[in-house]
Formats: sequence, structure tokens, C-alpha cells
Amino acid sequence: MKRVWYLLVMSVLLMSACSEQKEPPSVQPDIEEPTDFAEEPSETQTPYVFNADPSTFHFIADWMSDTQILYVEKSEGFYQLNYFDIETGETHLVYEDESFITDVLVHPSRQYLLIHTSEQANSAVVKMIQLDGTVQHQVEIDSTELAIEWNRSNPEKILFTAFYEDWSFDLFAFNGRDDNLSIVNLDDPFPKWAGDEWLMSMMFKGHPLDGGEAQLFQLDTGFIEPKNIENAIYFDIFEDSFVAVQVVDTEVFAYTIRDLEGTIISEWSLPSVSNYSEWVVPSIEWLDGKRMMFKGAAKSGQLDEMGTGFNLYHLEEGVPELLVQGLDASPLKCSPSGRYCLTGYTSDELIEVDAKKKYKWIEFDN
Repeated sequence: MKRVWYLLVMSVLLMSACSEQKEPPSVQPDIEEPTDFAEEPSETQTPYVFNADPSTFHFIADWMSDTQILYVEKSEGFYQLNYFDIETGETHLVYEDESFITDVLVHPSRQYLLIHTSEQANSAVVKMIQLDGTVQHQVEIDSTELAIEWNRSNPEKILFTAFYEDWSFDLFAFNGRDDNLSIVNLDDPFPKWAGDEWLMSMMFKGHPLDGGEAQLFQLDTGFIEPKNIENAIYFDIFEDSFVAVQVVDTEVFAYTIRDLEGTIISEWSLPSVSNYSEWVVPSIEWLDGKRMMFKGAAKSGQLDEMGTGFNLYHLEEGVPELLVQGLDASPLKCSPSGRYCLTGYTSDELIEVDAKKKYKWIEFDN
């Protein structure tokens, strides 16, 4: 069943919420100030630089391993998925396709990839492959835009949100065990897996930009379990924990990590960021159930006026540590161990986390 969604919440990072009546928790006061980035690293720590051909290069996808970065380029009529190893300088072909590769997702197990291809503007083909390029499953979905949510613990389970020209959408659940694609009757187009049979979603009582209430949804029965977390503007799940972001007032974002029962495990706050009528939640990356990398603004303000006013934090055992400063609000992609992170709107910058250094790991030949 098609449902009409509000166009303003199509961006994953941009959501809005009204304020919540409670005192905000504080960021840990004993955070150690980071050293400044070294724009030119020492010889012993310099990663290899990848020289790309701008006439064939398409985009940077994600980390395939702790040192291997996946990218897509076109060569001899094929769209090729390759990796570049920043510690050895080696490149290797992983997969190639005659169809245009729109996106590539890496499963957290690092054993499977999802290749999103398209030959027509209103249709998508998604292939699940092994790292040797063997196609495990293939799904074709009519859509003009496609959002994908991959189950972290079970790669055979995938959510697809098919958006159409009028921004109505259908939500599908795919089960690779029987190659079954079934429709999900849920009004949130961006739910997250909470185990094999449950989803976490946002229930909006009014306008979506006013935020929503987090809830669990059981796929088989449609049973809904409210989590009593209202005015939330963002959430994400790792196994049996989830992070929620709420707006305390116009100046503060409140972050909490909770178990699936809703019990708070840790909490902190950061300055809020808005884009006029929308809230902007900077990138969050889970490393494991106890560690997280995330960006936060140095001060509250409007996104288009902040430039490089964002910091990188590492959360471990509930304690956020300020690592590096002077970043923009672009998405964050971290290697499995958290040793490296990609940043920049084209993922062209590499952060070596322990050394607190930033590199330009890709250069384009003129």
C-alpha cells in the first residue's frame, strides 16, 4: 500500500523535533582537548595515496576491511567495484556489472555486499554478492529512489523502501532463505532492524518535523510496543542497544543510549544544529555494542554558517572523548575497528584516529 511521506524528511540527517521538558545531561567535563590535525603526516605513518582518473571514477563506497576502501569506476563498458588498500597501495577488482552501479553496502560481517544497480529511472536491481563476486540473491523493485536497511546479525534479511515520483512509498521485507519479498504495513519509511523479527520506527502524532515517539514493531503480527521516548529526531540500533537524539531546547541535543526495554545506559548532550526549519543530526557510526564514533557541533547554530565547526568524538563504555576538531558536517564512514574514518562530502579525507591526523587519501589526475 502506498503512503504519502513528507518531502522534507527524505534526508537521513535532517529531521526536526519540538523541545522536551527536562534538564539536559552534560558532556563529560573532563574531556581532554585534542591536538590539532597534522596536515602532513610523518613518513612512517603516511597511508598510500590513490591516484584516480576523473574521467572514469564514480564514487567511494565504504570500508571492505580495516584498510581496504571500496570505490566504483567505469572501465571498458563495465561498472567496476574495486578496493584500494591504504597500507599496501594495492588495488583489486571485486565485482563488475554492465548496469550502472548506484550504491554499494557492506554487511557488518564484512562477508557480503549489496550492489544497487539501475538501468531505468523507475526501477532498481539489488544483488547480494559474496566477496568473490558470486551472486547470492537478486531483487528487482520498481522505484525512483530506494532506501536499504540491512539486518546486522542476519544478512539474509533486508528492508527496502521504494519511493515513487510523488514521494509515496512502499516498505518491503526480503528474506533470502526463501527469496520472499513481502510488504510491511508501517508508516515510517526508515525503520531499523531490532533483531530478526522486530523493527524500531518512529510514530508521528502530528507533523513529522515535530519529531516522533520511538516504538518497536513485530513483523509477523504487526504488534506495536511504544518505548515512551517522545519528541525524538533520530535513532539508530546496534544489536540490543539503541541511541536516541532528542531536542531539549533550541540550543541542546540530548543523546541517550538505551537497551531495547528503554533503560538508559549512558547519556550526554551536544550543541544543537538546525537548517532553518529542520534539525541536523551529524553522523553517528557504531563500532560495536560499547563503542561509537560520532560528530558534534562545537556550538549551536545554522548549518550553512558553521563550515568546519564540527568535532569528532569516540564513545566507549558510556564516556564520550573529544578526538579531533575542525571537521564539516559530512557523513562519517569508519573502518570496522575504528582505526580510520573517512569524512568529507565525497569521503576523500582520511582520519587516523589514534594519531589524530587527517590525510587526503585520493587525488585525481589532471
